[in-house]
Amino acid sequence: MQNILLVAVVADERFLRDLGSEVLRQDDMRLLAELRDTPRMLRTIENLRPDVLLLEDALADAIDGRRNSVIGDVHRASPVTRTLLVTDGRDEGCVARALQRGARGCVNSNAPAAELLRAIRAVSRGEVWVGRKEMASVLDVLLTRLERRANEGPGKFAQLLSERELQIADAVRLGLTNKEIGRKLRISPTTVKTHLENIFHKLNVTHRVQLAILAGSPPIRIANDRRSRA
Repeated sequence: MQNILLVAVVADERFLRDLGSEVLRQDDMRLLAELRDTPRMLRTIENLRPDVLLLEDALADAIDGRRNSVIGDVHRASPVTRTLLVTDGRDEGCVARALQRGARGCVNSNAPAAELLRAIRAVSRGEVWVGRKEMASVLDVLLTRLERRANEGPGKFAQLLSERELQIADAVRLGLTNKEIGRKLRISPTTVKTHLENIFHKLNVTHRVQLAILAGSPPIRIANDRRSRA
């Protein structure tokens, strides 16, 4: 069984203690490092290349106030690392903001251990963790994006993407997998992946969910706190 490699950057001592205890009981994950602040975070991420980074939302906000999204910095330091924000639960818009910044979701620091572990496993599989309570705020953001896109018109994407890239972006909007896109466009899944990487770079996004939001569609492959969907 392959281990899910974790790094946690969280100031909450209780959360780190509980996380460490729970991970020790699991056969499929390992906590590589615990940091209580961010100065050494990017170097640690680059060296360890974990599958999932648990990052306290408040710490991410503190860095984002001084420069571009720290989640983008994490992705550049280690493209294989997916970020799961940890929040104190007071901000109902955490998930929507997390998705916009490039994270894979948001989990409450006071969530039951079973929910936290499900969130980690879902994010490690490339899914997005969205709880039932937070779904409304995510949908509000999506509706706002749809309205803005309608006002901007279709020319924005056309200026940035090639004809083939536009076809692939539209297929992602419809929820197609790389294999399905390849069959539809008669190209290999590897070629689809290459095009997606170019699209992500041009649009300054880090994953398919952000692309789907920009393209005017609800996020795909979403996991929630009841069950996960691949």
